[in-house]
Amino acid sequence: MAADEPKDRAYPLKRDILASTRLNFNHFWMKNLAGYLLHPRIPVDKDRFRLADLRAGAGHVLVQYTQSHVYHTADNGSLWASEVATALPKAIVDAVDISSDQFPPDAFRPSNSNFWAHDCFEPFPTEYLSQFDAVNLRFLLCVVDDDVADKLIDNVLTLLSYIQWFEPQPRTARVRGRTQGVPTPACDKSIEIWKKPATHSSQDWVHALPELFENHQLDVIAVDRHQNPDCYMPIARQAAVLGQSEYFGQDPEFEAHSKQLAEEYAAGSMVDVTWICVLGRKAI
Repeated sequence: MAADEPKDRAYPLKRDILASTRLNFNHFWMKNLAGYLLHPRIPVDKDRFRLADLRAGAGHVLVQYTQSHVYHTADNGSLWASEVATALPKAIVDAVDISSDQFPPDAFRPSNSNFWAHDCFEPFPTEYLSQFDAVNLRFLLCVVDDDVADKLIDNVLTLLSYIQWFEPQPRTARVRGRTQGVPTPACDKSIEIWKKPATHSSQDWVHALPELFENHQLDVIAVDRHQNPDCYMPIARQAAVLGQSEYFGQDPEFEAHSKQLAEEYAAGSMVDVTWICVLGRKAI
């Protein structure tokens, strides 16, 4: 655990080079799935446009904490910020994460980018308040339950004009493929975990993101839903295996389930979810 990382939100996966490779792999998957990094309806042509990419420190990880079963995809916020900064050389892009462990070296950061560590559940330093034209949030499902969703969005709203938030929709978890009526117990178990990763989980907020925006006086500009095409299902499978492999050797039951998932995938079955991107703007 990084020294600047709160114990109650410790990152459950690794931060080594292979873990970063997995995160970058998922970055390109989500970029292609959505067709954009920054929503095309965000105006970026103003002078000194400034954007913040906020991480809560755990990417997107579904964790069944009580039994140590983990099924996840994840995202690398550093690459997202670097790509957007490169595409918008006149803009200023801040990448903010709870830990600096996976930030790129200074030599490989765009000149118009800033990287700094901060717990996004805590108040931001005064020098950043109302300084951003847009804020990007993604894959906070594992660290945001219903009881803290309002706190997080209230804190983020001190920074911005526009907010873009990208998340999976757990209740849409379903088996895809050509099962021909063959039982898929491992996939069925994964669906249960998507919908209830831990006994304490309460994630109604993620299915009501537009309403959450409206409740905080944001005008909802766009609600985009993204579905994986069949050709992306191998990518979803590979992403899951890369993450699961970080837990091999720790839990025999977990490994047995992962092996069963591999067998069901080889037979033509895979769990998939719908992804949502909601774009909002502070009411004028």
